[in-house]
Amino acid sequence: MSRRKPLKNLGDWIGSGGHGFEGSLLRDDDSARQIDIDRLVAGRYQPRQRTDASYLAELEQSVRQFGVIEPLVVRPLADGNHEILAGHMRWLAAQKAGLQRVPVVIREADDRTAAAIALVENLLRRELNPIEEGRALRRLREDFDLSQEQLAQLLGLSQPAISKTLRLLTLAPEVQSLIEDGRLEAGHGKTLLGLSRATQVRLAEQSAAAGWSVRELERRRALLAATRSARPAKPRDPDLVRLEERLRERLAASVRVRYDPARGYGRIEIGFTSLDECDGILERLGLPAPEK
Repeated sequence: MSRRKPLKNLGDWIGSGGHGFEGSLLRDDDSARQIDIDRLVAGRYQPRQRTDASYLAELEQSVRQFGVIEPLVVRPLADGNHEILAGHMRWLAAQKAGLQRVPVVIREADDRTAAAIALVENLLRRELNPIEEGRALRRLREDFDLSQEQLAQLLGLSQPAISKTLRLLTLAPEVQSLIEDGRLEAGHGKTLLGLSRATQVRLAEQSAAAGWSVRELERRRALLAATRSARPAKPRDPDLVRLEERLRERLAASVRVRYDPARGYGRIEIGFTSLDECDGILERLGLPAPEK
C-alpha cells in the first residue's frame, strides 16, 4: 500500500487535485450579480441534512427586512443552473421569503474546491450536529481517498477528534437520530459506543426522556456492567456435574462437560499441563500414546 503524502492545509489539498488555489476560498474581489432563485440547486457536498426551523425562521425574517446581504457562492452547471457552494441556509430563507432573485458570486470550481468550500461554510464556520459532521468527514475521506491523519491536517483538528466523530456513525440509527434532533449530545453517543444495539437504544431513549447528563449516563452504564458481572451464574444440569466428577476421578485430570440442549450439541474438554500428563490421560482412556 502506498503511503499518502502529508498535506499542510486545504490549499495544498485542492492544488493536489490539479485545481488552482490563490490562498482564499472566497475572494474579496469577487463581484456579485443577481440570479433567478429557481436557477439554483443545492450543493452535492452540502453536509447539513436537517434544518434548524427556529434559525431558518429568524433568517427568513431578516431576509424580508433587509434582503440577502451576503451573496451566495455558486458554480455553473452544464444545464445552465448553478450549484450552491456556500449559502444554503440563505437560499432556503430567500425561498420562504418569496424572493425571485438573489445575489451570487460565480466561481469555477472542481469537486475538491466545492467540497472544501462546503466544509469551510458548514463544518468550520457554522455548527453542524455531530452526526452531520461525521457524515461530512466520511464523505471527504471516501470520495477523495483521504486518511484520518490527512483530514486532521486539512481541518486543523486532532486525529483522535476525527476518529471519535467518525465512530459516532457506528451507533444504532435510533441513537444517531436522537443526536441529530439535539436530544442527546456527542458525549452521550461516545458513552454508548461498544454496547449492543438493543442496549444502546434503551439507554439512549432513557437518557433523552429523563434528561441525563453525559456523566449520569456514564454512571448508568457502569452500574449496568457491575450488575451483569454480579449476576449469579445459571444453575448447571446436575447430571452434567456428576458426569464431570466421574471423569475427573477416572482420568485424574480437569474435565468440563458442555452441552447446549437447544442446539443438541455438546463437547467434553479435558485439560492437561504437559505432554507427559497427556500421555497418562490417554493411557487411562485405554488409548496408545503417540510415538516420540
